Amino acid sequence: MKRLLVATALVATVLSAGGARAYFTAQTEIKDNVITAGTVALTVEPAEAALTVGPVAPGETITRTVDVKNTGVLGFDAVTTVAKKAGYTDLWNALACRVTCDGTQVYDGPLATMRTLPIRVAPGQTARVTYAIGLPAEAGNDLQGDYVRASLYVDVEQAH
Repeated sequence: MKRLLVATALVATVLSAGGARAYFTAQTEIKDNVITAGTVALTVEPAEAALTVGPVAPGETITRTVDVKNTGVLGFDAVTTVAKKAGYTDLWNALACRVTCDGTQVYDGPLATMRTLPIRVAPGQTARVTYAIGLPAEAGNDLQGDYVRASLYVDVEQAH
């Protein structure tokens, strides 16, 4: 029995030695790899009172321009909206607005519900957005002397 165990161990040793093979290998290191996330950033000119108009008469339209500049490193889509902060609701609901960007219309309707189509702006580029705000010709005398204070919002999202 002892011979059988020794013989089995000897055969296992020979087989494992013959089955083990050596392979040459090599490796190199590529150093200093840096991965940086991009940025989405903008500036707007003018930064205050961009849509201030007045006095506006029935049938009259006044234009104002806002420059939206991409100061980040990724392209973005800009959407502009406006929200009433104070003033008379009847005047707010009566005002009309047409928005264009570099000659392309991106909104036409009531100022109160304005939400433009997305405007694509590449890094380092500026989009010139023009707002034509008017009071319809059929506006009544009840709007005389009314005012509205509103905020213009420019929301941007990385271009997809």
